[in-house]
Amino acid sequence: MVATVPFIQVTFDRFNALCFEGALPAVPIVLSRAGSFLGKMEYKVRRDFFGNIVSCHDYRLKISTGFDLREEELEDVVIHEMIHYYISFKNIRDNSAHGDAFRRIMDCINNEYGRHITVRHRSKAGENLVREGSEKVRRHVLCISTFPDGKSGVTVCASTKLLELRRLLPKRYRISNMEWYGSLDPFFNRFPRSNTPKIYRISAEDIKEHLEDAVPLEWHGRNLNPVER
Repeated sequence: MVATVPFIQVTFDRFNALCFEGALPAVPIVLSRAGSFLGKMEYKVRRDFFGNIVSCHDYRLKISTGFDLREEELEDVVIHEMIHYYISFKNIRDNSAHGDAFRRIMDCINNEYGRHITVRHRSKAGENLVREGSEKVRRHVLCISTFPDGKSGVTVCASTKLLELRRLLPKRYRISNMEWYGSLDPFFNRFPRSNTPKIYRISAEDIKEHLEDAVPLEWHGRNLNPVER
């Protein structure tokens, strides 16, 4: 099934009562045609002078209609985002976006209610992508560029153009840092493989999530090799 606002609302209310003791206030539900995510809990953060989070506000639950999922899978997507909401709303400290606190709550819900929530939203190849994208495993060489404003972007590099892209990307864009990775994550299939310098903006959350299993690479002269640990 493809997400609808009524279904997401009913799902939210049901699992709010079942798994979160009704502690989560209702949030606006936004549908997106994005092919880069299944669900997101978005909110704004207020910080103090030292950069510590003081409060979060303006929550909204964003769900993609770009995927055709089984009802249970879509429910798990909503619950996944509700865990993020609960951690933020209750000001629970965690050590990463899907850290110990997130995993503890996720495992508890899975075990008690027979759910199959995962750290990453997963989908099966060929059967649930409504729009562009593929779950086929491909080898990617990635350049993650950081801009002076702190935002980031990704270049999925053609293997024959690595040296050229290394040289040209900083000339085309104002870049403060470049990091290189090897990845098999199907998330990066959605980006065109670049022969010319092109950077696609990517959120910090997506970078953190989808580089978890990536292999850091470093340049040795003209060769790009895995970082020795």
